[in-house]
Amino acid sequence: MLIFQFTLIFIKKSYIFVQNTIIMIHQEFINVLKRLAPFTEKDLSAASRFFNVEEIKKNEYFLKEDQVTGKIGFVVSGLFRCFHNIRNKEITTEFLFPGSIAAGMLSFLSNEPQRENIIALENTLLTTITREDLFKLYARSWKWQQMGRILAEYNYMRIEKRSICLQTLNARERLDKLRVEMPEIFIKRRVPLQYIASYLGMSAETYSRIRAK
Repeated sequence: MLIFQFTLIFIKKSYIFVQNTIIMIHQEFINVLKRLAPFTEKDLSAASRFFNVEEIKKNEYFLKEDQVTGKIGFVVSGLFRCFHNIRNKEITTEFLFPGSIAAGMLSFLSNEPQRENIIALENTLLTTITREDLFKLYARSWKWQQMGRILAEYNYMRIEKRSICLQTLNARERLDKLRVEMPEIFIKRRVPLQYIASYLGMSAETYSRIRAK
């Protein structure tokens, strides 16, 4: 084991060690890191103490506006919704599935209060690291710096693609594109319709009308 020795699951006021779950979490996260930079087993073993496992229950927040948490997470299982509160209305900005990075980057990088909310739509497991510890890893090796750069580039491209989508596609085209890029959203109604409509930049009524055609 390189990163996690065990995880704790709270059930009826008792803690249970689940080794099989740890193996899954460990391997999933390791696979991602190795795709981003040529990490060796020694590199990852040395960095193990900087990472943690967190389980966020359904309807609980991973990050909440006006807080300064200074951490970033890699989603292992489950599903998050990101949203802003604008004039007492929730505007959905993103859905985070396994393999996604969960963070409010402005707050994470500037250490200012969080502007975005990240809430679990179902029980969600993720690997987390604090801003302070991530910067320690940056100082240790160019490999961690490369990882951070690639993730930042990916995040920028994702934001620009979404902006282009909202500005250039009509409502029907946006829905069709979402069905291709995020088919998981529509499986077994994992995401309530009003959240999908908000993400697509339309009212729930418009969304229902388009779906009916």
